[in-house]
Amino acid sequence: MDSIPDEDRRNRLTLLKNKIRDPQGKGNIDSLLDTVQALYTDCDHPAIKKLKNVEVYLNRYDTLASDIINLRMKTDDFEHIKVIGRGAFGKVQLVRHKHTRQVYAMKRLSKADLIKRSDSAFFWEERHIMAHAKSEWIVQLHFAFQDAKHLYMVMDYMPGGDIVNLMSHYDIPETWAKFYTMEVFPVPNTFVGNHLPFIGFTYNSDSQMLSGDCVDSKANNHIFNDKGTKAQVSKLEALLEQEKNNVETLEAKQRILIAQLDTLAQREGDLRDEISKFEKELTLLKHGYKEMQRKADMESDLKKNTEKLLTDLKQKFEEEQNRRTKEMNNNQQHNDKIHVLEKQISEMQEKLKVETENCQRLRKQTTELTMAKSNSEMKVSEFQTLLQNLEVQKDSLQIEVAALQEHLNQERKSLAQASDNQLMLENKLSSLNKELDNVKQKEGKTAMDNIQLSEKVSYLEKENAGLSAELNTAQTMYQQEVKAHEETEKSRMLNKEEANMEVVKALQTKLNEEKNARQKADLNFQEKERQISMLSVDYRQIQQRLQKLEGEHRQEVEKGKALHSQVEQEQQKKTILHSEIAQQTHELTKLKTKESQLAADLQQIQSSKKILEEELMRIKRNWQMDQLQMKELQDSLETEQYFATLYKTQTQELKEEIDDKNRINKEFEEERASLKHQCQLALARADSEALARSIAEETVADLEKEKTMKELELKDLLGKHRSEINAKESAINALKDREADLKRLSEQLQKEKEDLSRQCKQLQEELNRTSDNNDEIEKLRAKLKTESLLKQTAINKLHEIMNRKDFKEKPSKTKVSSIDLRRKEKDLKKLQQELSQEKEKYNYMIANSQKSIQDLNVQLNEEVANKHRLQMELDSKDAEIEQLQLKLAALNSETASLSSADNEGDDINSDYVFEGWLSIPSKQNIKRYGWKKQYVVVSSRKIIFYNSENDKQNTDPVIVLDFKVFHVRSVTQGDVIRADSKDIPRIFQLLYLGEGEARKPSEEPNNTLDTSSVRSFEDKQPGFIAHKGHEFLNISYHMPTACEVCPKQLWHMFRPPPALECRRCRIKIHKDHLERKEDTVPPCKLHYDPSYAKELLLLATSNEEQRQWVSRLSKKIQKCGFKANNSNSDTSKISPRFDGSS
Repeated sequence: MDSIPDEDRRNRLTLLKNKIRDPQGKGNIDSLLDTVQALYTDCDHPAIKKLKNVEVYLNRYDTLASDIINLRMKTDDFEHIKVIGRGAFGKVQLVRHKHTRQVYAMKRLSKADLIKRSDSAFFWEERHIMAHAKSEWIVQLHFAFQDAKHLYMVMDYMPGGDIVNLMSHYDIPETWAKFYTMEVFPVPNTFVGNHLPFIGFTYNSDSQMLSGDCVDSKANNHIFNDKGTKAQVSKLEALLEQEKNNVETLEAKQRILIAQLDTLAQREGDLRDEISKFEKELTLLKHGYKEMQRKADMESDLKKNTEKLLTDLKQKFEEEQNRRTKEMNNNQQHNDKIHVLEKQISEMQEKLKVETENCQRLRKQTTELTMAKSNSEMKVSEFQTLLQNLEVQKDSLQIEVAALQEHLNQERKSLAQASDNQLMLENKLSSLNKELDNVKQKEGKTAMDNIQLSEKVSYLEKENAGLSAELNTAQTMYQQEVKAHEETEKSRMLNKEEANMEVVKALQTKLNEEKNARQKADLNFQEKERQISMLSVDYRQIQQRLQKLEGEHRQEVEKGKALHSQVEQEQQKKTILHSEIAQQTHELTKLKTKESQLAADLQQIQSSKKILEEELMRIKRNWQMDQLQMKELQDSLETEQYFATLYKTQTQELKEEIDDKNRINKEFEEERASLKHQCQLALARADSEALARSIAEETVADLEKEKTMKELELKDLLGKHRSEINAKESAINALKDREADLKRLSEQLQKEKEDLSRQCKQLQEELNRTSDNNDEIEKLRAKLKTESLLKQTAINKLHEIMNRKDFKEKPSKTKVSSIDLRRKEKDLKKLQQELSQEKEKYNYMIANSQKSIQDLNVQLNEEVANKHRLQMELDSKDAEIEQLQLKLAALNSETASLSSADNEGDDINSDYVFEGWLSIPSKQNIKRYGWKKQYVVVSSRKIIFYNSENDKQNTDPVIVLDFKVFHVRSVTQGDVIRADSKDIPRIFQLLYLGEGEARKPSEEPNNTLDTSSVRSFEDKQPGFIAHKGHEFLNISYHMPTACEVCPKQLWHMFRPPPALECRRCRIKIHKDHLERKEDTVPPCKLHYDPSYAKELLLLATSNEEQRQWVSRLSKKIQKCGFKANNSNSDTSKISPRFDGSS
């Protein structure tokens, strides 16, 4: 600022700086930052981003806008404690600053609501008052900021009683009123100068009590009154008393009316809340009804699927029976296959012939194309050589033109330089002449100055010499006087008594004469010395002048010689330059002629170049077309070659197969010969084997009996299953009937709701009527105010009169106002009676509707509980059916051939339903409440928990989990802190999706920890660090634990390092990995749908059993877990056993 020379600009800049720095101004730095932030957010919209200028602006100011948002005050700087209050535009929260740990009240206002109601002005007024008012009675505003949706004001938190809330909940007695008035108005001095005390307020247009048009009646604030007579005064006094009585009665009635209106308003608000509650409950009932419908459809689909599964089982059973017959006919099938293969070989040979013919044809086409390509390449090469030659010629001509242009430019430059030099020399000559004149003038001036200065110097030196001589004489005289005085003092002190006064006087006279004579001699001597010094000074000055003049004379002579030589040199240079200019003009004319010739040649070359370029473009187009055709032909050739190689490989494979078949036929023929020989031998042994055959027939009969028994058992099981399905169908029908009843009830409720809405409308109309009465009351209030003013004036008059004279009161009454008041009282009583009747009706209707809703809720809860129980029983039955199906498959595999048993045995064993005893935590604190033993059954679709084996037989499960499991793993001491260290090798953790969890209504959830992380900003818990889907919690380990990112240890007995643990996937890392912003931390495994992720801790009976459970469940998860369900959603309901059997 100080370096700016322009004062006007400096003043303007200072004004601008003051405006930016002014905290109360509209253009301060915070407002400018707000505008930048708002402009950036408004421009950052997909539709607006398409504009080029907006995109450039966003790219340029992206980092600046993000820095403004991150560096300024924001909601992340505060920790939310609780909500203090709510209003029309938002709510007030109690917050704590994260760094200073100070507690504040944060007011959050919705921008959308402010814009809708166009009340944004009061925000600015409130902010301005609280930010800039310097009063101990106004709450101070510390911070004001905003985000995309809300405005925030952080102010002092003032704990204590809220008068508005107290008034809404209680009737305030006189003691409370006194206390709060003293709290609000503690000192009367605060009213001086209109310093009204404020504790904290929300400014609004509704809060304004003064209209702004208050004008004084007189300029000097004087009131003029006329003096009245005694009669007038007595009348006025009577009127005053009457008015007092009327006012008191009216005030009492007014209080009653206001109290009644307040109760009515409260009741109306309660009614509206109850109506909204009923509407919500109705919507919930409708939603529940739709859910019931959907679940009933799901159950019917499940029924259909079970029927389909049964039909598939029957088909597979029949297929198993038919396999034996098929195996008997294997030989015939082999022969048929050989015939089919021979036919295929003949067909393939025919195809090979066709393909060879096609290949030959394509080869001919390729040879023709290669010839055409070579011809086109030859043409292209010829044209390229022509083009290169032309380009070489063009380049050479361009080089010549450039060289000539450079030469021409050089000549022009040299000419310009010569002319510039000439001008420079002429300017130098003129400047030198001017300088010579100036030097001569200066020299004359300096000579005059020197003469004057020398005269001054000589005069000063003379004065100096005189003064020095006088000083010397004065000093000598002083010394002589001092010595004489000392001598006289000595003589006088020595010879005081002896000396005579006369002798002393004579001596003194002689001494004075001697002194006078000596003084005259000294004066003469001083004058002579002065004259000598003056003459010596004059002599020195004359010598100095002579020396100076001689030196100047020499310098002037040398300067004159030098100037003569410079003038001669300049004349010679001038003649040389004139001759050079003549030569260069001659050369310039020659160059111009050459330039015109070269321009003509260049035009001819350019025209020929254009023609050649057009030909070259045409050739290039043709060449590109040829190349495209070549590429297409090459592609077709490659495909044909590929097909040819494929056909060749297929033919080779077929030939190899034919050879294999021939070899097998030969082997069969050899076997046939050997079998013939064996048959001949067997005929001899037929008698011995007849016995063995009879024994074999007996064993076959036994096996057939067992088979029939198994078939009968299967029929019984199928019958039981059908009966169960029929029972479930009947239950579903009953549920449908209940659903119809619920529909009817919902319709009745809808009708009742409509009746209620009609009654509400009637009540609203009545309230409108009461509002008309309110208008009348307001008119009465206005009259009351006027009467009170009249009363005050009358009182003032009375005071004036009473000060002068004594008057006696003469009361009199009028009957006009009392009649009106009685009439109004009657109207009010009628209205109150009507209101009380309507209230009773409304309360009766509400009580009836509440009773009906309670009954419906009870019925709905019962239905949900029954449905829940049935669903759990159905899941357990499905597991039993699956177990039986597996057993049936095992039996079938026993009766089947050895080869089929070998193929299918692995699949059946791998997907077999396994079960056993496990324990789950009774409650979250394992040390205090311990473990609860459960019998667990794991099928392909469910994990079912029973209290005992009897419950399993009775199909009474406690917990049923869908097989939507994320993963299973063994735990560490850090995962289960409250468990015993001996039990940790036996504990393992199951992470599953909470959607498929079903529990018995009486059973409370034991240890299913909800690991949901989807929370709104306001419900965000402090202390959690979000990173890559994790929710890290600060923790320290005193037991042996390792970091899952680096090889360093994560624990210490006394001073453990700062560590973090994800409360979802339980990963453990050092805190330094996040603080250094390392990218080694993997993303959270449970980030798929964190709102439903749950964990369950399970305790096995031994370490080996824990390992078996973990390995089996991990295999199951890979086949039928969460990923398998998501990837194969269509086939997720089909058991893997059926895939293996088919």
